[in-house]
Amino acid sequence: MGKNSYKAQLNYYDSKWGWKSEGTASQGQWDGTGVRTGVLYFPGLAALKGKIINSVKLTATTGQTGYGTATTKTVYIYNSASQGGIKTSLNAGHRTGNALGSCKAPMWDNTKTFDVAFMAASIAAGYDTYCIYNGSSYTDYLKWTAVTLEVDWQEPATQPSLSAATVEMGKSVTINTPAVNSAYRHTLRYAFGSASGTIATGIASSVSWTPPVSLANQIPSATAGSGTIYCDTYSGSTLLGTKSVSITLTVPGSVVPSAGTLSAALAEDTSGTGLYVKGMGKAKLTLSGASGAYGSSITSYTITGGGWSATNGALTTGTLASAGNITFTATVTDSRGRKASTTRTISVIDYTKPGVAVCDVYRCDADGNRKKAGTYFAVEINASYSAITGNTLNITARYKKQSESSYGTAANVTNNGKTVIGGGNIGASTTYDVLVTVADKYNSLSIPRTLSTKSVLQSFKRSAGAAIGKVAELANWLDVAWNTRVRGNLQVDGTISSADQHRIKWQTIPDGADLNDDAYRMPGYYRSTSGQNNILNAPPWVQGAFEMVVTGIADGTYCTQTVKDYRDHNRYVRTQINWQTPWIWTSWTWYLTPSDLNGYAKLKSPNNLMYFGNEFTFASPQLSGDAWFNYRTASGNLDGNIGTYYFGNGKGNLASIKASGIYADTLGWKTLWSGKLTSGSITITGAKKYAAVLVSGHPGSEAYRTHICLPTGDIDGQMVTNMVYMYFVTTYSGDDCTITLKSNPSNGNIDYVWGIVQWKE
Repeated sequence: MGKNSYKAQLNYYDSKWGWKSEGTASQGQWDGTGVRTGVLYFPGLAALKGKIINSVKLTATTGQTGYGTATTKTVYIYNSASQGGIKTSLNAGHRTGNALGSCKAPMWDNTKTFDVAFMAASIAAGYDTYCIYNGSSYTDYLKWTAVTLEVDWQEPATQPSLSAATVEMGKSVTINTPAVNSAYRHTLRYAFGSASGTIATGIASSVSWTPPVSLANQIPSATAGSGTIYCDTYSGSTLLGTKSVSITLTVPGSVVPSAGTLSAALAEDTSGTGLYVKGMGKAKLTLSGASGAYGSSITSYTITGGGWSATNGALTTGTLASAGNITFTATVTDSRGRKASTTRTISVIDYTKPGVAVCDVYRCDADGNRKKAGTYFAVEINASYSAITGNTLNITARYKKQSESSYGTAANVTNNGKTVIGGGNIGASTTYDVLVTVADKYNSLSIPRTLSTKSVLQSFKRSAGAAIGKVAELANWLDVAWNTRVRGNLQVDGTISSADQHRIKWQTIPDGADLNDDAYRMPGYYRSTSGQNNILNAPPWVQGAFEMVVTGIADGTYCTQTVKDYRDHNRYVRTQINWQTPWIWTSWTWYLTPSDLNGYAKLKSPNNLMYFGNEFTFASPQLSGDAWFNYRTASGNLDGNIGTYYFGNGKGNLASIKASGIYADTLGWKTLWSGKLTSGSITITGAKKYAAVLVSGHPGSEAYRTHICLPTGDIDGQMVTNMVYMYFVTTYSGDDCTITLKSNPSNGNIDYVWGIVQWKE
């Protein structure tokens, strides 16, 4: 690099007289006959080919100028058609191509320096011969007698390039260093995050580099990052300059976190075996030793298996309900989003409660031979149990007379064999209860059996008792040991009881029952079969058989009663509206289904909306006409029908309702907001506590009032009337609704928002 001066050899060419050799360079017309082109040849300038040219200064001495009023002359500088001398051929027009640039020369003899940066590219390209030319008129005539170029230059640094812009760490990339001078050498360096280092030195044209995987430490939360490769160009020991190229390094897919070790231990061991036993213990899984890789950190943990899961490093299962192998998987995710897993399998031993395949108890003699009147009894049993570590099976039998309240001492019974009990003291005329108990270490099973008396056709008891098929034992009872069929009529003046008595699904509501009784307030189904219904507060038009259904929220705070009349299958409904005693109910009203509401039912008052608890029901006292909501505007004016809308009942069902003329406040509907919204948005607090919101306003400043009734949810709406409209959207966050005006071309406004049918607190 340096700053060099080059003195020009000068000549010019006259289009009439040809070449001159005066040591001057002239341009323009002198005598009106020929046009002159000056030639400037700078010996040695071609040596700057390939260099970086920082600046070029041209100093010229003006020897003579032409006539005219202009105080300065414009000199246009061209590349010469031929290079390397001052007397070479010029192409047609006496110049080469377009001018590189121009400078202003003084009118009279003078020496002046010009900034001719426009010559830098030509000098760097190796040009050493230039022309000056201006043939517009004789007034542009100019003669330079001395010209010097001063060039500030430097050696060019090499621009490196890569065989690939994106490289996986651990894999090689070729770095090319195409020097302009084969004698140049290069030092290559890298910078990635806070890491840096030297790749190679003394490189002529290229080198292969493998970015180390350890560079992943610089991007602990990413799988790729950008770095820079620097190329220092040297001529011998002289640094000519530094250029760089960007490189993207990616973390190999093999760089994943370490999942660590998943260990398992028994928790809540109710078996006492120290083993995983079905139904008698839990497993605790613990993950330890998980770590990131090359700078990453663990950001999340999951442990799953057997239907259980945890989002941390430990999982305690519920009671192990299935036998066999259960595999648990622990997965960790690091800050790069990379995952790793490890597993642990436990074996759960099967356990079942003791069971009995056969349990036969019968009267016998001392040797165990069956005897109908035997004074001993035998127990033959085939029982099973789970033979896990430490578990044993124990079978006992106790007996008592059926008339006694407690059993006697237990006797051991042999499994898969016959055990004779009683010692000859089992009376043949007495019924005995026998209780066989099969127990292991954890559970027991009781099997009741009856030893009937000896078998007789008929027996009578002195205290007015009788029996058929057995010995009479009960006073004032006919005791039948056989299955009984009555072929004729059977009249029972007392009550009938059965072992299945409490399994009857339907409960009879007695005449005159109070529906405020807790028995009829709890969820369930009740059916009355009485001929005349006199239930307190029941619908007076319900007569005869009916069914009542009670529904309510989980804690029973509120409930709704629905009655179905089996004569005409009509249903009626009422809802409890407070939880204190005595309860307060709405009046019974006709219960309407969605199909009823499509053109057959008419809602006459807001009391027909049952909205307490977690549900509400549309009801009407009569079936006629359409289903209507009559509403009025804030001013009290009727606005007519506005179409059919759908209200949810709090449980996913829909019922259509046609709306017209409502004065909202008189119906008990809550005014949630009032004002004048013309742009932007408003937030309605607690809007989602209602079944629907009624938005009211004027789509245009002169338009009639318009209402739109929307079920609560993210629903867009448009108010239209008298050829004007207003468009808004609703969005919900929790229970709060935000209404945002999206388009209001006619300068309308929203001025009221009412809540319809509050159904949750």
